[in-house]
Amino acid sequence: MSADKRKLIVGSALIGLVLFGLGTSILTGERLRATAYTDWVNKGKVDARRMTGSILFWISKAEVNLRAIAGQFRSGLYPDQKTFFKFIDDAETWDPDVTFDSVVYAKRILRQDRDANEKEQGADITVIGSRDQRAPEVFESFAVELVSRDDGILHMRSDLTTLPAVKTAVLTARQSPGHVILGPAFKGKDGDNHAVIATVTDLAGGTGIMAATVNLVDFFSGFTADYLPNGIQVRLIERDSESRAKNLFIPIIGTLEPPEDVVATEIIRITSGQARWDLHWDIMPDYLEGPSNQFALLVSIGGSILTLLIAFIFYGISMQNIRFQRLVDDRTAELSQNSMLVQLTMDSIDQGFAVWNADHRLVLWSKRCADFWYYPKGLRPGTHMQDLLKHLAMNGAFGEGDIEDIAHREMARIVEAGGASDEIFQMTDERQVHVRRFPLEHGGYVSMYTDVTERERALETLRNSHNVLERRVAERTYDLVKARDDAILADRTKSEFMANMSHELRTPLNAIIGFSQMAAGEIHGPLGDPKYLENASIVATAGEHLLQLISDILDLSKIEAKAMILDEENVDLAEIAKAIENIISPRAEQAELDLSISVSHDIPNLNCDKLRVKQMLLNLTDNAVKYTSSGGKVSIKIDTDSENAIRISVSDTGVGISDEDIELVLVPFGQVNSNTMVRNGDGIGLGLSLVKHMVEMHGGTLALQSKIGQGTTTTLHFPATRTVQTN
Repeated sequence: MSADKRKLIVGSALIGLVLFGLGTSILTGERLRATAYTDWVNKGKVDARRMTGSILFWISKAEVNLRAIAGQFRSGLYPDQKTFFKFIDDAETWDPDVTFDSVVYAKRILRQDRDANEKEQGADITVIGSRDQRAPEVFESFAVELVSRDDGILHMRSDLTTLPAVKTAVLTARQSPGHVILGPAFKGKDGDNHAVIATVTDLAGGTGIMAATVNLVDFFSGFTADYLPNGIQVRLIERDSESRAKNLFIPIIGTLEPPEDVVATEIIRITSGQARWDLHWDIMPDYLEGPSNQFALLVSIGGSILTLLIAFIFYGISMQNIRFQRLVDDRTAELSQNSMLVQLTMDSIDQGFAVWNADHRLVLWSKRCADFWYYPKGLRPGTHMQDLLKHLAMNGAFGEGDIEDIAHREMARIVEAGGASDEIFQMTDERQVHVRRFPLEHGGYVSMYTDVTERERALETLRNSHNVLERRVAERTYDLVKARDDAILADRTKSEFMANMSHELRTPLNAIIGFSQMAAGEIHGPLGDPKYLENASIVATAGEHLLQLISDILDLSKIEAKAMILDEENVDLAEIAKAIENIISPRAEQAELDLSISVSHDIPNLNCDKLRVKQMLLNLTDNAVKYTSSGGKVSIKIDTDSENAIRISVSDTGVGISDEDIELVLVPFGQVNSNTMVRNGDGIGLGLSLVKHMVEMHGGTLALQSKIGQGTTTTLHFPATRTVQTN
């Protein structure tokens, strides 16, 4: 082909390449820009749904806290304002994420009993928000008798039914014992929107209401500051469908209409109790600094530039190739003239020697090569390596298989190895040939073939002496396989926990739902029947157990996420021991156990998280009571060792734990299932694991000693650095 014809072909290909490259770059850039915008909006909607889930989770935690407060209040230990204030103050530590503006207890007063009540209390029942205005007389009033703090909305002697939004929540809660009801929003004296949640304090009769207020403006302001990413705004709209054919939408947080520059709005409707809210998540142009168009811009501009650059390079290479082709044609004739002299020289060498050009065609070869190549016929200068590989394949050099496939595979391997490579080739007569390739300056390479059969046999003998090292490698491989199996076992253990936890959560829920339905249907007769008091006690116990299960799981999640933080202070351990005694003594008496508590008279204070230390000691003591039969003993001892470190020991005379099971009960969800371990209580295997994590967070340790049939002793050691001497 002439040089002019080659130039014409190159020019046509170059124009087509430029047009195709520019069009593809611009079109691809526009598609990427549209995709980036869609992904950006969808990411904002995903964030909106995730944040809605956080709000719903906070509401559920608030409901759990109020239900727990009402359940504890039923014990009758908080009859006056002072004890009630301290009780609510302590209750705020149960879940630091949940805070109420005010918590009140209101007593149900019927119309015929109102005068007597006002005379007894020496004060009128008043309207919410006005201490001087007497509340209207209605069938039933709910007068506030105990207040945690005056938030300007609910105050002493105020009637909860005098504010429609509060009345809705209170009456619904009275009609749904055991449920916590979130009411509609209402404006307080401060002009902010508030909401109230309420539940009955006694499940049979509904004679008392526990209610709490939440400032929605403060809550959403805090939520926005802590969780809401820049560029997303939230508007809270309440749906009011009371006695209307269509919903009335009332803005609670923000405006009813979205901002003018909003990109998209994700509306999520939630309903809880009597509250019906629409959360409008507005995605603004500055969300995540806008869609990521950098890649689209890079593709559009960069692709265009790259297309022009490739075209320029292609042009240069093509012109250079044309010049080189002319040069090759000239030099080929010169090489042919000198090939005879070179051939005579190579034939005198004992090694195989072959020269290949850049197109993998044979230029020169020595006589010795014919032996290594199985004496191919018709070998001549210009023979392509592919043809030589087919000949070798037909002679079984590469094993059995399709000749064409084998030759193609070996050719690809040699090309990938390049001009500088080194390999051992075994012939069919078991000779081993060392093949080395050396690149030439102007393309192509030289191949040298050396018979190394004797050398390889000597090396094989040397390799056999390294069997010990190979065994060690095998052992290491076994260890890695075992580690993989351990990981699979851990995953199976987690699955078994989920099944066990499902059973544990359903059991108390069945009791709560079953006895609540019996009360609602008055199965035993009117609600005044004494059997309902027994049923209410069972429901309360089941609810407290369910709350404990959920709290343990949340604590474990915080520990694993390294999100648990100690709130440290100087703590009097005698005070904690007394609190544990007040809680455990009724359970020990019911189980007919002898409970003893010993606190050293000179015990120093402990710098620790008071709530977590109390939780650890309560878990250990509760386990001791659960697994000790009637007539047994449970003892708590708090003292110091010789190094002034504090020891807290809990001992029992229960069923005990075998040596092989001690390690199992100290891991999350680990439980002992054997005939010797009788479970008198419920649980999901988190108690001891949580205690171990919490004491280690204090720098301490947990020691467990136990024998089957003789009992268990669990000891918490706190280092001397945490002791605080008192005067």
